[in-house]
Amino acid sequence: MKQPSPAFSWTFVILAALFLRPVAAQDGCSEIEVNEPPDSKGGKGDGYDPEETKRKNEGLAGGGGADEGDPDAPKVKMSLQERINEAIKRGVVWLKKAQHKDGSYGPCHGERKYDSTEPGGDCYFSGPTSFSLYTLAKCGVKKSDPVMRKGYKWLNENYRKTQIWTDAVKPAGAEGSMVTYEVASLIMMLEAMHEESAKLTGKQDMRKLETDNPLQPPERSRFPKEDWQWMHQGILFLTSGKGPVKKGTTWNGCQNKTGGWRYGQASGDQDMSATQFALLGLRAASLAGYPVRPEVWTSALNFVKSMQDPSGASPYRKGEQWSAGMTAAAAASAIICKEQLELSGQAVPAFTDELIKNSLAHLDTLFDVTQNQGTHHGGSYHYYYLYGIERIGDLTGRNEFNGKNWYVRGAEFLIANQDVEGKWVDSSCMKPTDILGTCFALLFLKRATVPTVTVTGN
Repeated sequence: MKQPSPAFSWTFVILAALFLRPVAAQDGCSEIEVNEPPDSKGGKGDGYDPEETKRKNEGLAGGGGADEGDPDAPKVKMSLQERINEAIKRGVVWLKKAQHKDGSYGPCHGERKYDSTEPGGDCYFSGPTSFSLYTLAKCGVKKSDPVMRKGYKWLNENYRKTQIWTDAVKPAGAEGSMVTYEVASLIMMLEAMHEESAKLTGKQDMRKLETDNPLQPPERSRFPKEDWQWMHQGILFLTSGKGPVKKGTTWNGCQNKTGGWRYGQASGDQDMSATQFALLGLRAASLAGYPVRPEVWTSALNFVKSMQDPSGASPYRKGEQWSAGMTAAAAASAIICKEQLELSGQAVPAFTDELIKNSLAHLDTLFDVTQNQGTHHGGSYHYYYLYGIERIGDLTGRNEFNGKNWYVRGAEFLIANQDVEGKWVDSSCMKPTDILGTCFALLFLKRATVPTVTVTGN
């Protein structure tokens, strides 16, 4: 297939991103009138009560359904959209306050070591910080905001300048570590912080990806050169494994030959979650104008295909039980790969449409905003699953699963489960569950995924 010129390809990406952005995404609303309750079709069995939704939508300010008999309740009606906006505002305020004095959001903490009964410990030292700043940027917090500047400064001084690309997780203050989740979150954060300047790209610099010198930002992009080089190093880590390596060590790269990712060096032990995050990071880089090699997307599609069972469901790792969250991760991954291959004028594997169709069909049978169905991790990672549903819905323009409006139902659920402080606590074995849960919830409510083209329909 003849590949279109760089200028044509990237002009198309930019125009599509601008014109196909959800109409009211900045307020958490896209292409639907959320102030009207959905119909009651399929309401039973998914934890959704249409009468309760109606009551809340007609409720009073302050509680999204305050007791009308309360004489002290403010007599101001709030639409669902207003309640969504208020929930986002409260969540952003809490997330900003959760920042540590040094500018970070702390490390993750596992109760036990992975695949072991031994006590766990701290890990992913930069991940919560990058992902929190990414979320705040998607919620409209400017890079000049003190919280953003303080967090960026911490990352620059404690992650970028100390990182040594080894497979070990190092304690704070020691040599920095790089793992898939951390690198992908960092790339997503950089693109989100510089989104407006990156979208000015009109012509793509098509120098070879694997170069001895970091790539320059695309012509006419105001993406800072320093941050572009930082992003470039992360992309090399994800796609080829090349980069600064501690003397005496070797690096085999992160993407496995079969297309998937794990935490660090490529191995046979890949998983759907790490793969999804790697692809999210690479997609963010592509939106900024970075020329991710087509074979990265094609290889990843092969991995997603290998993970899908005949029902259309996908597990965390090959041979394990499926979950709704991992099935959503697989569907989103396949959609992203197809999108990126189409945008670059490359051939899309023939099996791709069927792969996506089967994943979405299985999600239709599983859709339930009140839980992450399945056996992996005992149905935990609830808000992580909702974040996956948001990506699929906004990437495809799909409004419903199993005849139910995914956004309205998810928004109602999240508003009802936001605590008095403004945060959300996810059901996860990885702490900080409040910071990560709040990020996932805000990204859902904000509809943070920017579509470029409609890849597949309902």
